[in-house]
Amino acid sequence: MESWQRFSVHYLIQARSGAEADERAVNLSIEQTAEMPYEVIPDALKDRFTGHVSICKEAGKNLYEVVVSYPLASTGNEMTQCLNMLFGNISLQPGIQITGIEWHSLTDIFPGPRHGIAGIRDKLNIYNRPISCTALKPVGLSSSELADRCYRMAKGGLDIIKDDHSLSNQPSAPFSERVEACMDAIERAADETGKRSAYIPNISGDSFETWRRYEIAQKLGAFGVLLSPQLVGMSTIKSLSDTDDSLPVMAHPTFSGSFVMHDSHGFTPELYYGALWRALGADSVIYPNAGGRFSFTDKECERINRALRYEASPFKEAFPAPGGGIQTQTIGEWMDRYGADTIFLIGGSLYQHKDGLETAAREFQQVMESYE
Repeated sequence: MESWQRFSVHYLIQARSGAEADERAVNLSIEQTAEMPYEVIPDALKDRFTGHVSICKEAGKNLYEVVVSYPLASTGNEMTQCLNMLFGNISLQPGIQITGIEWHSLTDIFPGPRHGIAGIRDKLNIYNRPISCTALKPVGLSSSELADRCYRMAKGGLDIIKDDHSLSNQPSAPFSERVEACMDAIERAADETGKRSAYIPNISGDSFETWRRYEIAQKLGAFGVLLSPQLVGMSTIKSLSDTDDSLPVMAHPTFSGSFVMHDSHGFTPELYYGALWRALGADSVIYPNAGGRFSFTDKECERINRALRYEASPFKEAFPAPGGGIQTQTIGEWMDRYGADTIFLIGGSLYQHKDGLETAAREFQQVMESYE
């Protein structure tokens, strides 16, 4: 990697004047690289190993668009150091939001999805329609009770049945026992219906425990794995997905709200859940849909979808998986809006169905299969 190669990152910064914006932009570029007063940086390093501001222009009242180019060599070809350069110390300063990253220069660092939309469709043998998904819950049920729910939803024909992100290794349903019971339930339902639903267990755990659970899930025949990047570390997705025999990775947004919930700080939701998690290697990304119990807007959700499926990206397209309050009675409207390349996650409203989980799952699945 040559020291003069660079990649660009886009920010929005708050400032009361153009002069203040210029100063903040330069300080940002130095803070993320040399992290010392400019006048004491060795002259030989100033050109090649510091950030350079290429654009600083007004974008609104007290708001400025800033583009900084960073030396590729300073990443050390490591994802963690690259993330540190993108939004390290400046994440501790108010009024700075990262809005875009030039990914084409970073493909040696970020792997992108191993499977993506096309790969998941091939594994499911489902084409030209949205994918149904639900979550096994709640915490406190035994492995056999969760497996019974899994069986009934598989009997109803759902495409994907995943663990709730809160299911880990609780004594009520230990991980290995739960996965084995749910895989048995999937097989029993498949023997009766002719359709094998995909089961995705949650493997998020402490350090090497995540890898242990991944290996168990793979050995027991799970379709993929659920992972919470903000809990296990973003490099974990890269490590899991960056192997030839990897299982599809579904990323869950728990513990990440502080990164995306502020208009003037952190990341835009489409960059964080869409472009970044796609670059890390997530094959599908769960995010809180508009109109549910969270505060994302329709436009924010549509921008996340576009970022995950953006064709000009150097990475494979990933499935958006909106959830968090989608109702069975409104799923048709969301299908029309988001299109076929979407995994629709419905949990609570299936459990509320007066005729039980199998009927609820069947009705949900029928809506998916009616897509034109």
